[in-house]
Amino acid sequence: MPQNSKSHNNYVNNAFSPRLIAKSWVMPTGFRKTNPFKFLITYLIFFGLLTSVITFYSVWTYYDISLPLSPPSSEISSYRETGTFSEFPIGDEKWTSVISDEQLISSPVLVKDVIYVVMGRTSGQGRIKALNAFDGSLLWEYALQGVSDFSPVVADEMIFISLRSGLVQALDRHNGRFLWSFQAESFMYGPPIIEEGILYLASVRIYALDAATGEVRWTQKVPKDVSSKLVLSEDVLAFVGFDGAVKLLNASNGKPKLEYSIWFPITDGLLASDSRLVVGGGNAHVIAIDMQSVGLPFERIIRSWWARLWLWGMAPSPSTPRGYLWHNSNLQGVESNPFTVDKDFVYVGTKDSKLLDSGGKIVALGIDDGKFRWKTSLDSFPISAQLVGQGGLLVATKSGQLHFLSKNSGFPTHKVESGFSLGAPPGIGRNQLIVVNKSGVIRSLK
Repeated sequence: MPQNSKSHNNYVNNAFSPRLIAKSWVMPTGFRKTNPFKFLITYLIFFGLLTSVITFYSVWTYYDISLPLSPPSSEISSYRETGTFSEFPIGDEKWTSVISDEQLISSPVLVKDVIYVVMGRTSGQGRIKALNAFDGSLLWEYALQGVSDFSPVVADEMIFISLRSGLVQALDRHNGRFLWSFQAESFMYGPPIIEEGILYLASVRIYALDAATGEVRWTQKVPKDVSSKLVLSEDVLAFVGFDGAVKLLNASNGKPKLEYSIWFPITDGLLASDSRLVVGGGNAHVIAIDMQSVGLPFERIIRSWWARLWLWGMAPSPSTPRGYLWHNSNLQGVESNPFTVDKDFVYVGTKDSKLLDSGGKIVALGIDDGKFRWKTSLDSFPISAQLVGQGGLLVATKSGQLHFLSKNSGFPTHKVESGFSLGAPPGIGRNQLIVVNKSGVIRSLK
């Protein structure tokens, strides 16, 4: 039968009619069963909405679009003591005090003429003491509401203590007077960071509080939670998750910036300086990551499949991961721990074996390329390294020896015996070394 072109055009026009399309969804007519455009339009709407959501999320994340927060109520930052010595300590005992019947595992903190030390390993025994740096006499003492595994942090006229339970307490550092406290959802990973009036905490969430009042500014729940301490550089926070990935957050609002997968076991040795994150770990690997890098949405998923296809011989080799700066895998040892950094070198401690009395080394790597510069072998593995004076490096070992080295060559210039095995890295101040052991003894060396 010949087809009427006019009626055919009317059918096509009616098929695209908004009225009929809407009717096909809401009325049980025969048109619903026969309309060939219904599913096409449904899929177009669905994929349009999905594309819009993905685009919005990508722009929001990559370009860091967010509403501004009000400024904090103060501008206090963590106190940073630098070790300066008019002459090298000879190791003689200035004073010794037994301040606890339990082991001391966190470093004492020296601020001007006062030493702050946390003690107590069992419930009900946690406390912080402030001692006179000249003779070790007690200035004040405060009973904590739990056990702390970390050194206290001093910022301006306040001192902050993070407890294992997730509680943070703020005190007046001059007299121990209670100021405020905050309870996180779970236990803490490392001490707080205070920078420009904001206090950052690592728990199940990452928290940013007003350092002067304890009020919450923002929180961020991260996938796979947190398994390391926080470090901060150039308004970027870094930490490690339980999935072994390094995660970077914008310190201003907590928004994720980058996830970087690490293939070796990571120690708690994270070091951040000048937008570089240096990570140490098993088999003495050391890797550096650019903290200003921003990951693309779904990049990790794409790279994961790309790597699988490459292993199957179906794709070219994956490109260098976003944020990668350098990697050194040539250091000998079972683990590495980056301690400190200057404008030229990053100083890394290595452990020779898993034995408790293992030896170790301190190694200098180029900060820009990660290449080996020098190394110095030590009597036992290093537990800390701190820059002192104009060109010195103070390295403390587990056995209790304190080595003064030239930071440019690693050449030993002086060695001090603390007199016992160290329970924590030493505290340093102006012409003063403070060491603690696991028997509750604190000692000042001159």
